[in-house]
Amino acid sequence: MLALEYRIKDLDSRDKDIDMSLSPAFVADALLGIDASLDASSLQLDVRLSKVKSTVLCDGWLRGRLLLSCQRCLEPAVIDLAHRVHSIYVPETDTVVESTDGSDEDLDEDDLDYAHHNGEVVDLWPLLREQIILSIPMAVLCKEDCQGLCPSCGIDRNQLSCSCQAGPTLSPFAALRDIKLPS
Repeated sequence: MLALEYRIKDLDSRDKDIDMSLSPAFVADALLGIDASLDASSLQLDVRLSKVKSTVLCDGWLRGRLLLSCQRCLEPAVIDLAHRVHSIYVPETDTVVESTDGSDEDLDEDDLDYAHHNGEVVDLWPLLREQIILSIPMAVLCKEDCQGLCPSCGIDRNQLSCSCQAGPTLSPFAALRDIKLPS
C-alpha cells in the first residue's frame, strides 16, 4: 500500500489524523517536466480523514515550499504553498452527495474537490498532485522585476548590464507592409 492510500475500514471507529512530509519522490511525480530543486523543496500534509456512511471526507492543509527555476534568469525562485485541502471521496458507484463535518466554517462549493474510492482504500495522491500543480504560478519568477538574461550575450541583467543593442522586433504582420493594393 502506498503512503497516501488509507483503508476505509480503519475509519469506522475513529478519524485518522495525517501529519507527514511528502517525500521527494512524490514531489518529483507532481513536478514532472518542471525544473525543480527537490532537495530544497518541502511539502507538509496535515489533514484529517473521517467517514460518514460510505463517504470519506479529507480536510486540512497542504503547506510548504517549492524551489523552481526562474523563467527569465534561471536563478532559484521560491514558491510558498498554503492550500486548503477539502476533498470528498465517494464510492465509484455513487453520485456525489453533500456531507457536513459539523464545522462552523463556511466553504464555498468551488473549494471542494470530489473523487471516488474503490470501497476499500482512499487514495489522496491524485488530488494532492493536482493541488501542487495548480499552485505553480503561470510565470515563475525569482522576483517581480526580474530583468532576465540578455538574448544576445546571455548575461544576467539582474547582476550586470550589457551594451547589446536591442534587435528589431518582428511583427507577424511585417510581410503585409510591402503588399500594394490596387487603386
